[in-house]
Amino acid sequence: MEHQRVEKLNTILEELKNTVDEKAAKKLGLDKCKRIIEKLYSFSSDCEECDRRFNEIEKQIIQLFEKRNVLEENDFKQQKQIISSIISHLQKQHKLIPSGYYMSLFISIGSSLGVVFGFLIFDNIALGLPIGIGIGAAIGASFDEDAKKKGLTL
Repeated sequence: MEHQRVEKLNTILEELKNTVDEKAAKKLGLDKCKRIIEKLYSFSSDCEECDRRFNEIEKQIIQLFEKRNVLEENDFKQQKQIISSIISHLQKQHKLIPSGYYMSLFISIGSSLGVVFGFLIFDNIALGLPIGIGIGAAIGASFDEDAKKKGLTL
């Protein structure tokens, strides 16, 4: 029965995405909404907060669908607020990470280490920087792929 609610929400999101223009769909974060709904549904049986937030986003999506032809700036702000609060909960309580999290983390670490090692070993910062970024990107991509396989990404 509950899974039907998820399917209904996904259908509404698809119709909403087809109705509004591409800029509004991106502003509303409709693709991210689908992933969030799936994660909330998977945790809702164990987490009371996830169940409450699932009901909240369900109500919000239905309201957006009803107002799809006359969306106002306030609707976009409210949607963004709800999504960010849900993401915050999922990250803190369920240890989920945004996609590309490790890539950005390890690229920054790799670039800083590349500068240091480029200066110390090669006596040329410009040579160490791309090496550090490349190594950081490779490590970050592997960690991101691993987290995606484990289902820990949003």
